[in-house]
This record gives sequence, structure tokens and C-alpha cells, in this order.
Amino acid sequence: MSEATYTKITILGDEYRVAGEAVGGSISDLATYVADKMSEVKQSSSTIDPKRIAVLTALNLADELLRERALTAEVADRLRQRATELGEALDATLAEDRGSGLLD
Repeated sequence: MSEATYTKITILGDEYRVAGEAVGGSISDLATYVADKMSEVKQSSSTIDPKRIAVLTALNLADELLRERALTAEVADRLRQRATELGEALDATLAEDRGSGLLD
């Protein structure tokens, strides 16, 4: 078992020590993304309460995630449908070629 890797990050002026490794990006990159989102919420909101800013940011990030998941599912469905259509067209072409003696 490997030892935990710690990264110091700062979000809205508070420093945190985070253990682990991020998948798909470094912890610093993730922290920067979250900090940017929290700053956006703070600037567009009348609240200065850090807990409220964190909850609003979490809701915004959850919305972003769910929209991306829906888009990904839609693209995957279209790809599956297109692959099925191409497979059927290939099968039909091969059947025609077999019937005409081209594949003998």
C-alpha cells in the first residue's frame, strides 16, 4: 500500500491539505477549478457566508455534471444507433454480394 500524497490548496483564502491523487487532473487543477467556481458564486451572490457559497457552488457543479452526463448519454445513444445502422447496411451489402456470387 502506498503512502498518501498531500497537496496544499487554497480556496477563498482558506488553506487545505488534501490527500490522494486526482484522476483526470491534478489536485491543484481541481482546486483551481473549484476556487474559480466559488469566486463566481461569491461575486454573483449577495452572501458572504462561506458555507452558503460552498452549497451554491456544489449545486452549480452538480448541475454542470448532470448536464454533461446527459449530453454524454445522448451522444452514446446516437453512436450506438449509427453503429447498428452501419452494421445492418454492411450485412445487407454482404448478403447481396453473396447472392451475386462476388464473394465465392
